[in-house]
Amino acid sequence: MTGTGRRTWLPQLGQAVGVSLLWLAGDVLASNGMSAPGTGAVQLGMAGAGTALAADASATLRNPAAGAWLGNSRTAELGIAIPDGGYRAGPRGDNAPLGLLDVTPGRVTSVTGVFPIPSFARNWQLNDRTAVGWGFSASGLKALSKAGSATLARGVPIFEARCDGTFGGGQPLSARTDLTQLCGAGATTLGVDLTQLLVSAHWARMVLPGLSVGIAPVIAGQRIELKGLGAFATFSNFQDQTTDRGFDYAYGGGARIGVLWDTGYGIGFGAAYQTRLYQTDFDKYRGAIIGGSLDFAPTLNLGMQVHLRDGHRLFVDYEQVRYGDVRPLANKVEPQRFTDGCFVPRMISRNLPNPPALGACLGAHDGPGFGWDTINVYKIGYQGSRNRLSWRAGYSWGGNPVVPDQVLPKIFAPAITDRHAALGLSWRFSSQLELGWALIYAIKNTTREPNTLSSASLTLFQGEPLSFDVGKDPADQTVDTHISVWQSQFSMTWHLGHR
Repeated sequence: MTGTGRRTWLPQLGQAVGVSLLWLAGDVLASNGMSAPGTGAVQLGMAGAGTALAADASATLRNPAAGAWLGNSRTAELGIAIPDGGYRAGPRGDNAPLGLLDVTPGRVTSVTGVFPIPSFARNWQLNDRTAVGWGFSASGLKALSKAGSATLARGVPIFEARCDGTFGGGQPLSARTDLTQLCGAGATTLGVDLTQLLVSAHWARMVLPGLSVGIAPVIAGQRIELKGLGAFATFSNFQDQTTDRGFDYAYGGGARIGVLWDTGYGIGFGAAYQTRLYQTDFDKYRGAIIGGSLDFAPTLNLGMQVHLRDGHRLFVDYEQVRYGDVRPLANKVEPQRFTDGCFVPRMISRNLPNPPALGACLGAHDGPGFGWDTINVYKIGYQGSRNRLSWRAGYSWGGNPVVPDQVLPKIFAPAITDRHAALGLSWRFSSQLELGWALIYAIKNTTREPNTLSSASLTLFQGEPLSFDVGKDPADQTVDTHISVWQSQFSMTWHLGHR
């Protein structure tokens, strides 16, 4: 790397990160939970396959070992995502005289719009065996339900409240429907707006002919805003740190390691692991996010490529994202435990000062989370090339992190895509310039779950004066949630020579 290169990479980094933060006003992309299927147009054109391929500098954002194969190059990317998601709530049954939370029947769109998603990667070849570089990528989740209403404690004398907003976060629908002030009296729009930015600096070295290793320290930043949970502030251990407090920010980091091996017999292997990226706390939302901290889940990628014949390659990948290791994501909403251990006691003591902390309430160590589990994603991709043109196709499956019977988290954030299909092209204009494009479709996925809180029956629970059974029954309303995403990815790669 020349002296000029050393003097200019820091301004490049600052400018690129600054531009990305301006663009990322909100982003929703084809994803497995909050993890993008791939990094760059090459991998996205194969539905995320390609851990064993070093095609351009974007490959280092997944596998830092790719840097040893790339020479001097840089890749700029821009993705355009168009999502469509939401829910449809059905009516409750006639045999449901009581309910703790009814979502008003109807269809509500919660994920829509057009969102830009930038990324950038740069690789410097220091000598025949060693390379360094840096890059950034973005991901996130945005779901905002701008319509709907809810009924809290339906059929319970004095307590019944009909409120504006999907989860009752707004004002009461009439003055006589909220005598005990269960409505949130805040934002009616329900949802989450989360943007995540990863900035990494990689080092890669060819340790043996055909075998490289790499490591990349990673700095991670997040921005989040939660809305429409005002009615749930009553059922949080940090009532003033639950919802409608504007954007909050967190930062932290970890590391990424990788290996890339070309056996020389028409078969190659790649592996990469990103550690858990620990984050500082979201102080504004400690009442909704367990511990206030939302770490990035550890991620493992394994890939193999097979040279079928000249110009044709097959890629097979496996990815594991360990959402189950991150408590705010992994904790489930357990309706009966939440009812007995939080909803009823807090409802009865609604207007008492300084309510005691309860283990089943929001914000508690074992309180409700997103209900996500570790996912295992399988990907298969194909790349063909002739002269200056390369073409790609791919398919992946297994990316839905939300476990069954988690209807409330699915309404709040329907991150339930589990299959992706993709196509891609690239054209080499010269030995230095190459343009790429990919189109990836997160195939529409619809789930149907019962809202067991919509139908409750009075029971005698350990001598408590008021308790409810919220187990599954035929009177529960059903809620269908759905999501699909079209994403078009554009890339420009400059190949600047080996040294």
